[in-house]
Amino acid sequence: MVATLPQTRSDAVADRPKLIEAATALTDVQQQLMETIETETAVKLFTARHMPQASDAQRSERQAAIQLALRASADVPLEVMRMCARGLELAAIVAAHSARVASADIQLGVALLQAGFDGARSTVEGKLSSFSDAAYVTSVVDEIARLSDKTAAATHAAESFLKARPA
Repeated sequence: MVATLPQTRSDAVADRPKLIEAATALTDVQQQLMETIETETAVKLFTARHMPQASDAQRSERQAAIQLALRASADVPLEVMRMCARGLELAAIVAAHSARVASADIQLGVALLQAGFDGARSTVEGKLSSFSDAAYVTSVVDEIARLSDKTAAATHAAESFLKARPA
């Protein structure tokens, strides 16, 4: 919303295209977040857990299906983390170019994106002990660390533009 306001930080002509580009990208992030959240991974896990397990082959097939469903269930919060990190990068652009009177709205957006990121991170971290593939766990842990660093930097960048100037 702030990125679409007519007033910019400096009223410079160069600010408007950057805000329009950020607004378009943020709309895309919003759409992707909604699509990601609507993914039904619980059904896959429920189905896998109710597969037959009378023989060793069936138990093995069931375990593989459970692991696949668990990966799918971890992919959703990982994607939420990616989208929140992207949203925070865009928030820094909006904060740098939008009018100061919109700072409170930007701060709220940053806080909500950070909360979404943190919630998704907690969800993924809670699932890690369920995986039997150590290489997969390592790759997820590495991605969590990378996204956390990216998010911290983007949050810091956005907040640096929002700090009130001394009187």
